[in-house]
Amino acid sequence: MSLNFFWILFYVLVVFAISTYFIKKSVASYSEYAVANKSFGFFFTFFTYFSTWISGATIIGLANISFKWGMYQYWFMAVTYLVGAISGPLFLTRIRQINVYTIEDFFALRYGEKEKAVRLLLGSSMICRNLSIVGSQFTTVAFMLSIGFGVSFDKALICTAFFIIVYTALSGIWGVAGTDIIQGAIQMIGIPLLILYIIKFSGGLDSISGFYHQINGESFLKLFPDTGKISNVLFLFLAPGLFFLIEDQTTWQRIISSKSDKVAFWGYLTPLGAALIWTLMPAFIGVFSKVIFPNFTAYPVALVDFVLSLPRSAAILIMFAMLSAAISTCDSYLLASGVIISRNLQRLLHTGLTEKQMILATRIGIVATGVLSYYASTKIYDIFELYMLGAYIGGSVITVPYLLTWFSKRMNGSGVIAGMICGTVFFYGCVYYLHYTYAAAMVISMVANLTTSYFVCLFSAPPDPAVINQTYYFSPRFASTPNIPK
Repeated sequence: MSLNFFWILFYVLVVFAISTYFIKKSVASYSEYAVANKSFGFFFTFFTYFSTWISGATIIGLANISFKWGMYQYWFMAVTYLVGAISGPLFLTRIRQINVYTIEDFFALRYGEKEKAVRLLLGSSMICRNLSIVGSQFTTVAFMLSIGFGVSFDKALICTAFFIIVYTALSGIWGVAGTDIIQGAIQMIGIPLLILYIIKFSGGLDSISGFYHQINGESFLKLFPDTGKISNVLFLFLAPGLFFLIEDQTTWQRIISSKSDKVAFWGYLTPLGAALIWTLMPAFIGVFSKVIFPNFTAYPVALVDFVLSLPRSAAILIMFAMLSAAISTCDSYLLASGVIISRNLQRLLHTGLTEKQMILATRIGIVATGVLSYYASTKIYDIFELYMLGAYIGGSVITVPYLLTWFSKRMNGSGVIAGMICGTVFFYGCVYYLHYTYAAAMVISMVANLTTSYFVCLFSAPPDPAVINQTYYFSPRFASTPNIPK
């Protein structure tokens, strides 16, 4: 069964209506368009974080690998949030004190003598990473539309990209956050509802337990399997986890967009706790639904077909929850890419762009990123693989220089540039020529990145102490900045 096309049209119109409501507010200034003029309260901050973090890859991708391998796959996503809960409080108030729009701006404070090269390398790496994430969400939405509403995948993909690109470009961060509220609320209701239906059709929790006992698959139900597997997950995802939540431009924008240190702090930590809970649910969905279709190889198709078999009202709500997860992540990363492009363009061209020109440049950046993401989604169809590729790119290229910029007095522009180039070459070389896994390539690339940075800095002039103090974590400028705001 497919759902009436009326419902997807209804969904599109609601999202457009919310986003267009904020257009006038967003275009008042570049600051409004990019960072809401630093006026987000807790409500906006909470939902825009939550909706961005719970993605299509979280629901479809995590459910798929949990269906295949068991409940412990939860940690592949959850480690990200645990690392973020630890690292976030270390940086939040300092990021707000630095008070720049992008991470490239932050690097420019430290490496001003190499600003152009640093901006080009860092910006390119972040855009490439965002392309993978946006592309995976395009694929998720198109996949569900093609099954749920009887639309061909190719047509669904084009329509998806067009729809998300347009409303994101028009409305800026106010439109993104505004739609995140309704989409986040739908996710909070729809995902638990799907679990309840799966349990019901499985015959209850006792039936699920009996099924796994019968096939000697009790390990599938364990959230904590043997220590070796958990250690492996924790190790491999430490770097991407840090990148996703602190070195991530969407996070940086929301930190700056919050109206106070207190809102920025609690508006970040509270949705982290919620994300840990809602990320557990796709793992339950994957493991529990194996009872319903134990031998189904194309699991994502089976899951969507199961949703469509539910009572119409429930099917619509759950489909909207799954669509919302992908769309709300997609628009955040498109906007982040647009802001990166506009800020870098302004600095690289050394021109005083007007407010309108900066907004236009951001919109052009959103469109360009969207088009390239669409292309990426036509080359890699595996949702989780495409999503994780972005995480590993970030860990390989950006994690090391980001931490060194905060914590090293010796790091200079030459070292950062050499390290990022080396990390990039090693990652893509390991993946596409040596055919290593993404995780193995990331570990090798991080080591190469760090080693190269160290030796280049060792044989080049140290930075000016006054420049160091602009970003050094323990500099006097941060002495009066508490990690936890009152």
